[in-house]
Amino acid sequence: MKKITLTRSEIKDLVDLYQTEIDRAQRRIESLKSILNKIEKGDLGEENESAPEKRGRKPKAVKATEPAMPKKKRGRPKKVTDEKTQATEVKEPKKRGRKPKAKPENALETTKKTSQKVTKNKVKTSIPKKRGRKPKSLHKSLKQEIGGEKVKWANLIIDVFKSNNRLLQSKDLAFEVLQKLQLPEDEMNRTRMAVATNLTKLTKYDNKIRKYSREGEKIGYYGLAEWFNEDGSLKSEYQNKF
Repeated sequence: MKKITLTRSEIKDLVDLYQTEIDRAQRRIESLKSILNKIEKGDLGEENESAPEKRGRKPKAVKATEPAMPKKKRGRPKKVTDEKTQATEVKEPKKRGRKPKAKPENALETTKKTSQKVTKNKVKTSIPKKRGRKPKSLHKSLKQEIGGEKVKWANLIIDVFKSNNRLLQSKDLAFEVLQKLQLPEDEMNRTRMAVATNLTKLTKYDNKIRKYSREGEKIGYYGLAEWFNEDGSLKSEYQNKF
């Protein structure tokens, strides 16, 4: 296997990249924890929300069974001698063909109930939310002004270093920026991402900030370039300012 040699700037780029990935993973873990907390508390939304209506034909309402009619004998009916029976036959002539089936009252009630349920379900059911990232227009941007002036992240980060006059980790730097912009705590993740992006730019391209790690530690600290010597070591007055 061939060994791959990397320069110091490339190693710094890799460290910054891994740091941003860690921040994203932490943000994802926090969102999953909040969902688990809601599940444990029982905050699952409306329990009365009915299941989505199934498409297709509606089930036929069960009709009440009619009493079996006696079968008619074939052939001509016998002549009735009684005058009363003749009168009834004249007044009420029988219609040919099948008799219409009478709808039972229970069937009418069931059809009314099902129609009411369908209308209620249509009102309650809402359009399912689409998964994935929200469009940019729905995300509120971070604070753009401070003291009536537009926020410039590069200058803001440098001012934080000057006011603290010590080396800071990226998370400590993000906390200081959050306090200076007077943002709520739930904006911490977005503030860290913005700080990490600008730290990479200031370190890699502008050379206004340098990264430093103490011996025996993997934690990275950041400080102004003027706090370092040409060989990359800290100046004596900043060696104990962490």
